[in-house]
Amino acid sequence: MKKIEMFNGAELEVEETIRFADLWQTEDGDVEELLESECVHVANGEDDEPIIADFTIIEKDEENPVDTLVKITGIR
Repeated sequence: MKKIEMFNGAELEVEETIRFADLWQTEDGDVEELLESECVHVANGEDDEPIIADFTIIEKDEENPVDTLVKITGIR
């Protein structure tokens, strides 16, 4: 499985289930728009290029969207 170290130092792996609040590292942008896009910037690569995590929503928290559970489907 592909893994990446996120901005906060935590390791993220494809197929992992995680709260969106723990996935969203930069806090830039709108939570609802990011959830709809099903991808988020989680790190930078060797040449400072953005590393993006793709996800699917497992269980959306309507009251507090950042607590939505997502499953990582890819890292690019």
